[in-house]
Amino acid sequence: MAAVEGASCEQAPIPRTRSQELVSSDDRPSLSRLTAGDVSLGPPEQEHEARAKAFYLLKKWTSFTFLDYAVGLYRDFLGAYAKQLDTPSPNQVELEEAYVHDFLGALVQMDSGIDALRRGLDKRAAYDALIVGSQQGGDLLFGRSALEIGRKYDPFFHSLGLRDTNFADPVYATGFAEGVWIERLICYALKCTVGFGFTGMLAYGTRADGGIRVFEHWTYESMFEDAPLPAWRYWPPGRTYPASLPSCPPKNESGSGEIYSDQEIPVEGIWEPWFPGGKVGCPSCFLKDSIAHKYLLECTNDEYVVRWRLLWEDERYRDGSIPAEEQTYLPKPIAQPRLRALLGEPCPCAGYWQSPAVKDSVYVEAGAAMPGPQRTAWGMVIWHYADPQPDN
Repeated sequence: MAAVEGASCEQAPIPRTRSQELVSSDDRPSLSRLTAGDVSLGPPEQEHEARAKAFYLLKKWTSFTFLDYAVGLYRDFLGAYAKQLDTPSPNQVELEEAYVHDFLGALVQMDSGIDALRRGLDKRAAYDALIVGSQQGGDLLFGRSALEIGRKYDPFFHSLGLRDTNFADPVYATGFAEGVWIERLICYALKCTVGFGFTGMLAYGTRADGGIRVFEHWTYESMFEDAPLPAWRYWPPGRTYPASLPSCPPKNESGSGEIYSDQEIPVEGIWEPWFPGGKVGCPSCFLKDSIAHKYLLECTNDEYVVRWRLLWEDERYRDGSIPAEEQTYLPKPIAQPRLRALLGEPCPCAGYWQSPAVKDSVYVEAGAAMPGPQRTAWGMVIWHYADPQPDN
């Protein structure tokens, strides 16, 4: 692949909205020193900042806390959808069938993924369920079927924030539908981070044939670029950091256990790419048994075989705990995890509980065993505390 002639990664600030503060920020390390064919990030303090932010984001994008927040946005949309069904529409039967057979199914899929992640089960299966469910739910609102079925013109969906628009419009959706759009972008970031076949646009430069530059894995360029399209103004999501940003582990100077591009990754975690001359690129997250990818050098179209060295082994959630760092992933008002419980577990809070796998909500007293069944035709029953609680 040929390098981009005269490419530069200098970044310009973009305006933010209040809702954007939840998922994106312009608090990025300067990339103005990045030029085609140069992986250097400039002075040591600038490289230290970029590595720390990249390391923090990779953990955040694959975390239970951030992904649970994303699923919660979709659940909020479904809650508003269900409440709106109480007011009959001309196409009421169609709306109810779509809710039960399509929209709920996507939540069941995502719920199974987030539950598996929280319990420390296989991360590959958990992330796959989240991504598949997100794709299914997002397509129902933003895919071709939404246009063909007419959802983009339906007053019912308009009141939920769906708009007849395209990627050239910075206000791609509003209200609860915007929440689903943000959830979709968060799952896109997950898809890129764990290497599940993501392809994204780069904001600057062109290919040798004049086409749009794309990426499949994070580099400093793609991780800290401007939004490539107005509708993607929240992209990449979650670029906010605590006042005291944890440091990235020091560079792994040892070649012991290093893996070359196109070889299998033996340990799940975050790895860093080493170039032959000793330069080190942007860290990447690999699941166990993944194939190490080549590195797309910043501001070029050139991919390089690199040596990947382990920085940090991912052992999160295996012991049932959530790392303290995850308390910094979301603003304080929304940082508390949503209450959830399984069949037979003591109810942690009196009130109404609901599950996408069960039609009706149930009232359970604190300390009482959560009711069954364990599974329905929609999948495993995972109870969520209704927020807000019904008036009755």
